[in-house]
Amino acid sequence: MRLVFSVVVAPYLLWVRFYLDRVAAAALDAFRPVLAVSDAEFLTLRYELTTLPRRTTRIVTSVAMATFLLNATLLPDSLVRLFEPSLEIALIVIGPVALFTYSVIAVSLAQALHQLQMVERIYALVGTIALLRAKPLYAFSRLTAQTGMSFLLLAYYIAAVRPDLVYGNPGVEALLVAMVPTAVACFVLPLRGMHRRLTAEKDRALAEVASRLETVFVRLHERVDQGVLADADKLNVQITSLSAERDALARVSTWPWELATLTGFLTTLVLPAVIWGIQRVLQRVGF
Repeated sequence: MRLVFSVVVAPYLLWVRFYLDRVAAAALDAFRPVLAVSDAEFLTLRYELTTLPRRTTRIVTSVAMATFLLNATLLPDSLVRLFEPSLEIALIVIGPVALFTYSVIAVSLAQALHQLQMVERIYALVGTIALLRAKPLYAFSRLTAQTGMSFLLLAYYIAAVRPDLVYGNPGVEALLVAMVPTAVACFVLPLRGMHRRLTAEKDRALAEVASRLETVFVRLHERVDQGVLADADKLNVQITSLSAERDALARVSTWPWELATLTGFLTTLVLPAVIWGIQRVLQRVGF
């Protein structure tokens, strides 16, 4: 417990917090071309994106302390005696480190939630969407993916290295179980608003191209019926151009992420479970 809490968990989350703030700032810079805001408003957005409000920090820290004390009273004596002779001594010796860690976890979760809510707010500030120049809209997917991955890596580490902390500790067990759906939600949910806007814009653009194609086909049919094909080549060029535009629009993804970002997240989500499953199978067959 000491090793996990004092050497890994709190320092890891503190590092992740500063790292994700840098990722968020870089994503906002890449997103700047599609934001319809002034320079002053942009700087305000940057500050709000990378800073948790003081009042929220105080409230979250207080709740974390209360949760730690409640969880400490629920620990079975057998688990407490692994580290100290009694609960009272444990609270004195390792309590401050554990309390600090609970607070870091809580503030990190709060900052992640705040940051992801800011992503949704920033997406709402986007003006006109250009489907064929949509790459800036993918900028925040790296932030949401790496936020989710940071929680997954922590959960997998604790479950693999110190499974004894999970069993018999209701607070830690619930926290680790919740991290998997939380990680998926961190990645996907903040991107839903832009996904809906991209879908709507793609449907509108495709409908517009279809309408123009329909108009050209009507003209072509009229020429065929009248036996007048002098401008058939021009109509054919128009049909070819509109078809190429339709195909290009159809290939535009309505989820604002790069394929590499999605692949990296899914690998982090699934690979540890696959490795664990293979190990279990090998153990059963005698390897």
